[in-house]
Amino acid sequence: MRIGFPRTGTAGRHLRPEVAGPEHEVPAEPDTMDQDTAELACRRGAGIEVTLLWHRTSGELTVSVTDAASGASFELPVAADEALAAFHHPYGYAAAKGVAY
Repeated sequence: MRIGFPRTGTAGRHLRPEVAGPEHEVPAEPDTMDQDTAELACRRGAGIEVTLLWHRTSGELTVSVTDAASGASFELPVAADEALAAFHHPYGYAAAKGVAY
């Protein structure tokens, strides 16, 4: 059994970014982040955006939270072993650490 799209020659092949056609181009990184900052995870819901960021030079991890409705935002420095907990529960993490938001 062959898997792929009929008459396209894609059976058993994976498209690498360097050989993909225009319809499969890899999007450029956002202009809002400098080369030192990498987005590790991002989620949006109910007007709130939460982003886990890694700062390459310092090795620091931060969680950034933006509330579109109020325009409020804050950023928390997080330890590597607490990064996912802070990402999934940023308000609770901030409250537990005594960080005002």
